[in-house]
Amino acid sequence: MSQTDQTTTSKVLCGLNVEIFTYPSGEVLLRTVDAYPVNRNDWHGPYADAAQAEADFVDRHALPVLTPEEVRRRRRNGTLSKTREYGEMVLAFHRWTGATCLTPFIVRPEARA
Repeated sequence: MSQTDQTTTSKVLCGLNVEIFTYPSGEVLLRTVDAYPVNRNDWHGPYADAAQAEADFVDRHALPVLTPEEVRRRRRNGTLSKTREYGEMVLAFHRWTGATCLTPFIVRPEARA
């Protein structure tokens, strides 16, 4: 396999610089560039194509969606807390790196019966 059979594309997704590496077979790897923590820069994949890689990356960087009941439960058990700078944030595992982090969230109203 020659290097001309491989391509690397750079773009911005979710405000982060990413590289998308495409093999001659069409399979794709994706990683962030210059992001912290360092393990965020690890290659992920292989994906079937670039569209699938980008969709997975965007999905893993989406804000958590909680119901009002989940918010109350998390306040009680200490996994949701008020911060000075950003208001309330939830303690969660980052779906890209696996690291624990504080992140903002979206409240989805509970369905009415």
